[in-house]
Amino acid sequence: MKNKSSLNDTKIIKLEELSWKHIGELDKDKTIFFLPISPLEEHGPHLPVGTDLLTIKDATTEAIKILNKERPELTFVMLPTVPVGYCKFNTDFPGSVSVSGNVVRDIVYSFGESFGRHGFKYLIICTYHMAIPHLKGIYSAMKKIESRYNMRTCEPWGPYFYNNEVEKREPKLGFDTTKEIHAGFRETSLMKYQYPYLVDESYKNLQSIYRSLNSPRVIGKTFKQLGLKDGYIGSPARADADYGRWFFSETVNVIVKSTIDLYEGKKPRELPKNIKKIMRVLFWQ
Repeated sequence: MKNKSSLNDTKIIKLEELSWKHIGELDKDKTIFFLPISPLEEHGPHLPVGTDLLTIKDATTEAIKILNKERPELTFVMLPTVPVGYCKFNTDFPGSVSVSGNVVRDIVYSFGESFGRHGFKYLIICTYHMAIPHLKGIYSAMKKIESRYNMRTCEPWGPYFYNNEVEKREPKLGFDTTKEIHAGFRETSLMKYQYPYLVDESYKNLQSIYRSLNSPRVIGKTFKQLGLKDGYIGSPARADADYGRWFFSETVNVIVKSTIDLYEGKKPRELPKNIKKIMRVLFWQ
C-alpha cells in the first residue's frame, strides 16, 4: 500500500476510493473513520433541503484537512455522506425525507460493525441535525458499537449545541440567538458563507417568526400544523456571511478537538442530563 503521507498530504482519503486490500492494510490503532450523516430536510423557502447535509460534509472535510497537518502520524478516512435522518415534523413540505430513529441507529451501527469486526478502533459520527429522535438513533448505535467491539466513538456537535456553547462563544449580536431554531439567522448565515448561490434572495424579506418547540403541546406536530407555513423559525433577514464564517469554523474546530480528545483517551463531552432524559423516555418514531 502507498505510505500514509502520500495518501493524505494532498487530498482527503475517501473510503469509496480504496480497495478492500488497502483498507485492510491501514494501521488499526491509528486510523480514524468519519461518518457524516444528516437528512434532506426543508429549510424555509430560501435555503436548500441539503443545508444540514452540505454543512456537515464540508465541516468534516475541513476538520480532516486540519487533522492531517496537526496529527500526521494518524490516518483519517472520510466515509460517504449519508443523507438520512429523522425530520418527521417537516415532511409536509416536499423534499424532506424522514426515517425513524431506529433506522438511523441501524445505519450507524452497520458502519461501526463493519470496521469494528476487522479490528479498527475509532469512529467519529458527524451530524448537524439536532432532532432528538435522530440523536437517539446515533447514540444508541454508538453504545452498541462500543459494547460489542473494542472501539471508541463520539458525536461532536450534539453536546456542544445542547450545552449552549454557541451562545457562550459567538460574537455579540444584539439580539437573542436562542430563538434561531430552524433556517433562521444562523443557518442562513452559514449558507451565505458556504453556498451564497444557493440562498434565494427572498430571505431578505422574510419576517422574523419565533416558536418554542419545547412545549408538550407541540410534540408530534408538524411545522404546518403549528402554523409555520414557510418552514422556518427565526430571523433569516438578519443573516450575515461573516457570522456564517465564524459558525462554520466553530463547527470544524469542535470536530477537530473531539477527534484528538477521543484518540488521546479523554472522555468525550456529554449531552446534558435533560436531553439524555428525553432520549430515555422517547419511543422510537
